[in-house]
Amino acid sequence: MSHTLNLWITLGVLLVCAATVVQMVRLERRPRERLEPRLIPTTPVIIICTFIGLLALVHLANLYGIKTGRH
Repeated sequence: MSHTLNLWITLGVLLVCAATVVQMVRLERRPRERLEPRLIPTTPVIIICTFIGLLALVHLANLYGIKTGRH
């Protein structure tokens, strides 16, 4: 039971991170209408969500039995 719960939570985190990165990249590439800075800085959000998404991928690999660390 705990294994499937961990799997679903990790997949959810991965999907949320991927959707956030896609949305921030789309926002970054859109032409600006005004020169005012954005309320949310997109570059740090992209970097943080990418890092969390990579951690989620490693956790998924560990859940499937692939050793990814010093074992």
